[in-house]
Amino acid sequence: MTEASGPGAPSGTKAPPRSTLVLSDPVCPAAVRPAEAEGQVRAAVLHIPRASLALRRDHVELLLARPISTGSGSAAVLAAFLATLLEHGAGCRPEEQTSMGAVALDLATACLAEQLRVLETGTDETRAQTLLRRVHGFIAQNLADPDLTPQTIAHRHHISLRTLYGLFSRQPASVATVIRRGRLERCHADLARPDLRHLSVQVIASRWGFTNPSTFSRAFREAYGISPTEHRATAEHRATAGHRAAASEPAPPGRAAA
Repeated sequence: MTEASGPGAPSGTKAPPRSTLVLSDPVCPAAVRPAEAEGQVRAAVLHIPRASLALRRDHVELLLARPISTGSGSAAVLAAFLATLLEHGAGCRPEEQTSMGAVALDLATACLAEQLRVLETGTDETRAQTLLRRVHGFIAQNLADPDLTPQTIAHRHHISLRTLYGLFSRQPASVATVIRRGRLERCHADLARPDLRHLSVQVIASRWGFTNPSTFSRAFREAYGISPTEHRATAEHRATAGHRAAASEPAPPGRAAA
């Protein structure tokens, strides 16, 4: 178990009365914000090997990045134990630390099992929305992977392709469209970046999962009405014009122009 600290929410936000537990996977990290507290946030990190957790992996993944309230039940017991362990554990003998590590694992397993039970008793719509948020997060994190497809997404989340398509059936865009649009947005932004001008259009496209230049150019033009090369030239022209305008501004009174 380790301890970390970092900045909390901006000044003016209301701090919660209790701490919050969040399950994270270092192999596929999700965007996890610290507790909505003002100033510095203190975090206790309990490292649990996958093989030691007596719960199904696909079930546990449903809890990733979901805040778990420590106001009552097993979550409250786990949070209190971790806080005490962090404060007094360093003074314990190695054999005691080993025993308390086993206790921490049992408490964490009980806490996650309870959260899964609550999740299972929720409505189908709640479970679907939870899974949909996970899929969107997974897509955003893996846009650069050329192998990111509906098939790989379904496999990664242990669901059928039909279930995945069903999740997006009431969404504004299909899963394939979400992938393509996300990649195009990244390419559109990178092509306008002055620090990436040394990279060719094709290289930037491949950085975001486009393996076929013709397919990329056609999709880009359909989305933005101009070619990638034209967009880059327009962005460069605007940047140059902006520099010229700034350079031609009159010097402030009392200061000679350079």
